[in-house]
Amino acid sequence: MKKNKISVKEAISFIKNNNFNENLEIDFANTQIDVFDAILLGKNGVDVPEALIEYDDDKIDYSDIPAITEKDIESGKINWTIKTEIALEKEITDWIKKENINVGEFATKLIRNFYDGIKSLPKNAAL
Repeated sequence: MKKNKISVKEAISFIKNNNFNENLEIDFANTQIDVFDAILLGKNGVDVPEALIEYDDDKIDYSDIPAITEKDIESGKINWTIKTEIALEKEITDWIKKENINVGEFATKLIRNFYDGIKSLPKNAAL
């Protein structure tokens, strides 16, 4: 079955009116596409060429995003993450692969257990 070619603007209109279907084909024609429209198209199964996606940080309204407070951090609502690279010997990497270990979860639990152990030692204990 031959697909009907439509413009990006028409496709967005069809999506917003719940009329978009598999019989439609988008003619991108090197049209610059706003990042939010690209997301909308992607959610509806349309693969937007990356080179056509237009992104302008100044156009995004951040006013409804609340500021992070100390209370958010203390309550655990917000968690800090640390990204690092760890050099491991082949024997250890082989073990991690064999056991299918999620290194991020493993490191988090390992650090938590180490921290709890250190905190439980008397202040004058020698390490």
